[in-house]
Amino acid sequence: MDEKLFHPTAKPFPAADLPEVIIEAEPEFAEFYQLAWKQAWDHVYETDSLPFSPYLSEGCGVNRIWIWDSCFMGMFCRYALNSFPGRATLDNLYALLYDTDVPIRIHHRDNPPLFAWIEWMYYQMDSDKARLAEVLPKLVKYYDFLETVDPAALVNDPIPQIAWKREAGGYCWAGCPSGMDNTPRGRDVYESIWWVDALAQQALSAVYIGKIAGVLGKDDIVRRFQSEFEAKKELLKSYWDEETGAFLDLYRDGRGFCRVLTPASLWPVFADCATPEQRKKMFALLDDPEKLGGVIPFPSVSRDDPDFVPTGAYWRGAVWLPVAYMGIKAVEQYGEYEHAAQLSLKLLRFMARTWKEYEPHTIWECYSPTETKPATNKQNKVVRKDFCGWSALAPISLLIENIIGIDGFDSAARTLRWEPGISEGRLGVRNLNFGNGRVDLVREDGKIRIRGDFPLTVMYKGRKLECKAGENEFSA
Repeated sequence: MDEKLFHPTAKPFPAADLPEVIIEAEPEFAEFYQLAWKQAWDHVYETDSLPFSPYLSEGCGVNRIWIWDSCFMGMFCRYALNSFPGRATLDNLYALLYDTDVPIRIHHRDNPPLFAWIEWMYYQMDSDKARLAEVLPKLVKYYDFLETVDPAALVNDPIPQIAWKREAGGYCWAGCPSGMDNTPRGRDVYESIWWVDALAQQALSAVYIGKIAGVLGKDDIVRRFQSEFEAKKELLKSYWDEETGAFLDLYRDGRGFCRVLTPASLWPVFADCATPEQRKKMFALLDDPEKLGGVIPFPSVSRDDPDFVPTGAYWRGAVWLPVAYMGIKAVEQYGEYEHAAQLSLKLLRFMARTWKEYEPHTIWECYSPTETKPATNKQNKVVRKDFCGWSALAPISLLIENIIGIDGFDSAARTLRWEPGISEGRLGVRNLNFGNGRVDLVREDGKIRIRGDFPLTVMYKGRKLECKAGENEFSA
């Protein structure tokens, strides 16, 4: 193994910068939440081999950085804007996307292209327009790179080979670059299919590039990416399989659908490329115990698929937090808050039971789809432990956003949404870093108590609560 070119940060754990969660009905969640932050801090590293240091590592402990890991880690890092280096982690990727002469390299430049989504989510927390102006050209350049890259022209590239290629009917890709390393999609012949998530993720990028350009008044870019989105959405219509009730990969040779159902089928829904009827059918699969539901939701291949492995076998059944998080966000964004909360509760309870019952007592890279234990990997061994990393998405992000239910952040308008996912007990968040200040939101004793450093609007279960700076109280 190569000598590690990074070391743990010398900075102390930033406890004072973190939100405090209050969840009386599920007290172990608060303890699990603290564990996730501490394990994530253990993956904050310093180095002389990257342009930006410190940065946050995914948890593999090697001289590589990954795009989609880093983007998903940013989803919880945005709750610790002043201390966790989520944006610096992204900046390393921007700097190295086209630079191969570095000792720490990007492992797959065609990992899922999620930069625009996470940059927008950061903006919703602090309305930093200067950051948007800095990154917009980089987001456009990367989008265009993926539209035009030719893998055949990169055979001597020292960065691992790109599999992504745009064709008239969709995008070629492969297991590891897609993030779903050993997925049975394409029945293991990855070059045989156009990947539905690749197309949907480019549509999603177009949406958020357009939003960012809109904030900056770049109307020409807004128009261009609206057109890009509409073209992707139109092409995705051909990926809908009525028989399965899902978006699926297509065979490149014209055979039709490759009927391997995975959570990747939810990306078109999240990218707003599905009809209401299609969404309804897709969301029903998340509660079907023979499909993408069951004892823990979001197995990485449908439970009735012939390649489903009960121990997980990495992407042949294991439950992975990045695609689970995306799937729950897809449910949430169409106003199905209760469904999103129930999926989040089921997922987090399973993870918390695994933490309590399985030794070592920790957070894992991915989870068994059948038992309260970590999944197996491609070699039938237990997956990586202490993986925060993106596995912090459940104990931090889903807890705050879908179980406590505080989300819908808009820092520029100083508004947020609160749809509690649990009806009983004291519930809320204190010391939330939002809108360049701090906010407390607590439900207790039949009251809603909100304290903010500035006036803000809270949409609480559909009610508009207009809050002045300082203390506010409303009936629950």
